[in-house]
Amino acid sequence: MGAALLGIATRPVGFLAAIWPANAALLGLFVVRPRHARPAGWAAAAGAFLLVGYLAGDAPLKSLWLTAANLAGVIVGVLLFRRLDAEHRHLRRALSMLYLFSISVVASMAAAIVGAGMAPLLFGRPVSTGFIFWFTTELSNYVLVLPVILAAPSVSPWRRLPAFLNKLRSDPNQVAPLGALCLSIAISIAIGGPGAIAFPVPALLWCSVTYSPFTTSIVIMLASAVLLIAESAGTMILPLSYDFLDGTTSFRFGISLMAIGPLTAASISAGQKELQARLERLANMDSLTGVLSRHAYLDGSTKLLAVPDSGSGAGAAVIMIDIDHFKQFNDRHGHATGDAVLIAVADALGGELRDAGLLGRLGGEEFAITLSDIGRHEVMMLAERLRFAVEHLDIVIRGEATLGVTISAGVAHCALAASDGLRTLLRLADVALYQAKSSGRNRVCDVREAGA
Repeated sequence: MGAALLGIATRPVGFLAAIWPANAALLGLFVVRPRHARPAGWAAAAGAFLLVGYLAGDAPLKSLWLTAANLAGVIVGVLLFRRLDAEHRHLRRALSMLYLFSISVVASMAAAIVGAGMAPLLFGRPVSTGFIFWFTTELSNYVLVLPVILAAPSVSPWRRLPAFLNKLRSDPNQVAPLGALCLSIAISIAIGGPGAIAFPVPALLWCSVTYSPFTTSIVIMLASAVLLIAESAGTMILPLSYDFLDGTTSFRFGISLMAIGPLTAASISAGQKELQARLERLANMDSLTGVLSRHAYLDGSTKLLAVPDSGSGAGAAVIMIDIDHFKQFNDRHGHATGDAVLIAVADALGGELRDAGLLGRLGGEEFAITLSDIGRHEVMMLAERLRFAVEHLDIVIRGEATLGVTISAGVAHCALAASDGLRTLLRLADVALYQAKSSGRNRVCDVREAGA
C-alpha cells in the first residue's frame, strides 16, 4: 500500500504513474517470502490496491481494472520465479539478470494484456498504444525495483548502513562512482535529447564493479527514478516534435535496458568474488573438518605470534591435541566412523574455542591451537574445557550405537615469544602431549619453559 501511494503521487496525467513500485514490491515479497503467497496474502494485496485507488479518487471500475492488471502481472511473475533455483532468485549468478529480465517481460505483458483496454477510455488512444505504454511502464518498474528486493542481504540493510557510510568517508574510491553518477544525471537532464538516457551508463558500470549487487541495484533504482520523474515532469529538454505517449514509451523501455548491463556486471563481479572466497577457503581449510589446514595454521600462527600483545605480558601458548585410540575407530567401525569422530571433535573444539585462537588440523587425528595474549593459568583452564567438551560427546553410528571419545592435550606456554616462538611452542607442546598420552590419556599436561 505504501509503494502504491508513492506511485499515485507520481501520476503525470491521471493514468499511469511515472514510477509504480507496488507490483515489483509485491512480486519480490512473494519470491523472497513464499509463505506470504497464499490466499490471505493475495487478498490483502488486492485490498491495498483497491484502497489506494479509492484514496486517489479513481472510479470503482477503473480501480478494479487497475487492480486486476496489477495482480495479473504479479501472478505470472510468481509462477515463473518458482521455476528458478535460489541462486538465480537472489541474483548470484551471471545469467540471473537475464532470467529476471525475461520474467519481467512476460509479467509485464500479462499486466498489459489485462490493462490495455483502458487506453481508449482514459486518453483516447488505441488498445495497441495502451498495451505498449503499459508494458514498458511495468517492465521498467520490475527491472528497477525487483533487484533491490531479491539481492537484499539476510542481515537488515539498516544495520549495514553505518559501516557502508564509514567506508564512503574513509575511502575516496568508494565515493567517486557516486559523484560521477550524480554529475552524469545532471548533465543528462540539462542537455536532453535522444541520447541523454545513455549519459549515466559509464558511471553506473563503475558503480557495478565497486559496490555489491544490492548497493548497485539501489543506486540504479534511484538514478532511474530521477530520470523518469524528470522526463514525466517535462524538465528534460526533448525534441519539439515529441509526443508524450510515444516518447514516454521509448524512454521507459530505454531505462529498462540501461539497467540490465550494470546489474549484470554487478552479479558477475559478486559471483567472481564469491568464487575467489571459496577457492581461498578450500586452500586454507581442511576439507573434512572445516578447521585450518596444516599450512594455513602454521602460516596464521606465525603471523599471530608476530603481533605484539596488549601490553599485559601474559604471553602466548600452543595446545597440541590428539584423539585417544583413534586407530581403533577405523579398525572396528570403518573409516566413515573415523571421519565422523574427526568432524565431531573438531566441532567441539571450535565451539569451545570460538574466536579465542587459531585451530588447525596438523594431520591424521592431531590438532593444534595457537593463542596469544593469554596467561598460563588461563590456557590450562581452556585446555581442560576442551578435554571436557570432547569427553561428553556422544557420536551416533549407524543411527543406533553411540561412541565415546577422549583426547589428550599438551600445553606449552611462554611469557615472551622468541623469534622462533611457534617452532619452540610446537616442540614443547608435543613433548607435553607425549607425557599426557604416556600417563594414561584423557588428560592435559603442560611443559614449563625455563624462564617463562
